[in-house]
Amino acid sequence: MPAGPARSSIPGFVVNSSNDPTPSRHAAGPVGVALVGHGYWGRHLARNVVAAPSTTLVGVVDIDEQALARASRIHLGVETWTHLEAALEDDRVEAIVVATPASTHADIAAKALESDRHVLVEKPLAASEPEAVDLVARAREKRLTLMVGHTFLYSVPVNRLRDWIGSGELGRVRHVRSQRMSIGRVRHDVNALWNLAPHDLSILLYLLEERPVAVSSLGFSFVREGIEDVCTASLEFASGVVATVHVSWADPVKTRLMTVVGDEKMAIYDDLSPERPLALVDNGGLALTSIEDPATSGDPLIPTLDLVEPLLLEITDFGEACATGRIPKASAEQGLDVVRILAALDRSMRDRGNPVMIEW
Repeated sequence: MPAGPARSSIPGFVVNSSNDPTPSRHAAGPVGVALVGHGYWGRHLARNVVAAPSTTLVGVVDIDEQALARASRIHLGVETWTHLEAALEDDRVEAIVVATPASTHADIAAKALESDRHVLVEKPLAASEPEAVDLVARAREKRLTLMVGHTFLYSVPVNRLRDWIGSGELGRVRHVRSQRMSIGRVRHDVNALWNLAPHDLSILLYLLEERPVAVSSLGFSFVREGIEDVCTASLEFASGVVATVHVSWADPVKTRLMTVVGDEKMAIYDDLSPERPLALVDNGGLALTSIEDPATSGDPLIPTLDLVEPLLLEITDFGEACATGRIPKASAEQGLDVVRILAALDRSMRDRGNPVMIEW
């Protein structure tokens, strides 16, 4: 595991400080944020921009007048704009948070970076690899914070699981299986792979601390023709770890489950179980479908976790990164890695599942 992690102002929260920070252009006090998109997820982001100690909500951008009216009712006194350009003319806006459809991420983020604003983009960072490469280059040239909304990197259970893997608690990791399924919220601009799998891929990169060398994928369209709503992916890592990811908009049972199988123990991470989100099982290599699986040998270890909303930690990290110039945990580079993997999986999907090698 990386040595010498830095600590955030949030107790117990570790941030990525592997690189020297760049100089910050920010004055003292919370970073002024304009949110672009006050839809389903944008409302959660706005709430946490207000709650985080490192940010303050200056205003909201949305082309939908009803969305702006809703934002004004919830957040009294904030500015509302129907166009991004108007927000960028406000000197109080130091950073932009983008919560719009994936196909618009690159354009909005590029405009914000060119106006010398820090940017947090909801996942995925962009809808294509060239767009993601361009955004990372712009942020580096401008020496601005560019961050991606890989919220689960801020999950307390995920971080405990990472500690278990790093300390050798599971032995040598052999296989990771991830499932993210539910009914509905079908997208028009991206398939289920690009919409759902960024979460699983970002968690995999974070847990294993390595990038895959080969991937393959299959996708099927059942709800909307031409947009895959059921997708499976396989990822091979140089260490020998194999990961499988299954995502779907067309499953009647909402599932957010990850199983990490080691040669000594296995861990089960269930994001939908507030009482038992994480368990450690001494069962040497058999995949489980739930913590309560009767095939488990012995009682699972259920750790005590002080849960904090991951989105609050994410926004806090963003504000602190903007203010200090240090690299946030959900960095642009990690966002680019995820987009590169998604693009390779897409190529495999178009080639009927044939493996695609990734050169880093």
